[in-house]
Order: sequence, then structure tokens, then C-alpha cells
Amino acid sequence: KMKNFIKILITIFFITNINTQLFANETNAFSFKFPGSTGQEINMADYKGKTILMFAACTECGFRTQYKDAQKLYDEYKDKGLVVIGISSDDLNVKESRTGIEINNFCSDRFGTTYPISDIVKIKTSSKNTHPFFVWAKTQKISIQKNFTKIIIDKNGNIVKKINRETKPNSKKIKKIIDEII
Repeated sequence: KMKNFIKILITIFFITNINTQLFANETNAFSFKFPGSTGQEINMADYKGKTILMFAACTECGFRTQYKDAQKLYDEYKDKGLVVIGISSDDLNVKESRTGIEINNFCSDRFGTTYPISDIVKIKTSSKNTHPFFVWAKTQKISIQKNFTKIIIDKNGNIVKKINRETKPNSKKIKKIIDEII
């Protein structure tokens, strides 16, 4: 009887230990960090409990006026818990020619941006050195092929929706999704 009792205790310990390890390694959008265009790191964990609109960004792209549209959305929703983040890339349809503070200054001077914008990272999962966030996003059936494609992330760090680049950040479609999850 004592042997069975010890076996049961060991089994319970083993199962509890494995479950703890599994949940400790759970990945979501808050598990990642990006290099910021101002030199500051963008730590996604800082935005736990907030809704995020993230978009692939490039100051050379014909859709670049969406930086301003994203700022309008941010201004309207930031007090309700929305964060907007632009992720600069040089491996999508148009290559980013600026780096670091040049990206930040261009966007703030030209489009009035106040939300975080990253320095250049690789977004395409076929790229060498793809940023880990986008490798993870692919496991969630999300891949980005063009600049200004958007991803909406809920308060728990889950990807809710991918939105095409033709849809402006401050569109009724995006506002409806944000209103439902914010």
C-alpha cells in the first residue's frame, strides 16, 4: 500500500511539474521585443491588457499616408486602451531606406506620429533572420507579404485579425473590430 501511495505522489508531482512548465512557456504577442527607432526597445509585455494595432511599415511605400491614419486612430482610442505600433521592414514589397531615428523623425515630422515605430526588422518568414514575432505569427496562420498590412492583437496577446494594406487604420472596419475587443 505504501508503494502505491508513493507511486501516486510521484505521478501527481510529475504531472503538476509538466503542466507548470508547459504554461510557463506559453507564447503570445506579449512574448516579443522589437528594436525601437528611437533607440528604446519596444517590449510587447509593456502592453499587456491593451489592444494593439500593429502594422508593417515603410517610409518609402505609396501607402505611407497610413502613418497619419494610424495616428488618428491612436488619438481616438489611446485613452480606451489602444496601442498602435509600426514595424519597419526592408524585406517586403518596398524597401525601407531610412534607419533608426531617421524613420522616427520622418514619421513624426511628416505625419505627426507619437506611437512607437520599430527600427528595421525582417518580416517575411522566407527571409533570413526573420524577427521571432513573425515566425510565431506564422504558427497562428498569419504571414505578412506587403507593407501596411495590419494585425489586431487583443488584451491577452492573441492575434484577432489580419487586415489588408488597402484598409486604412482609421477605417470603420478596423474601428468595429477594436470596439468589439477593447
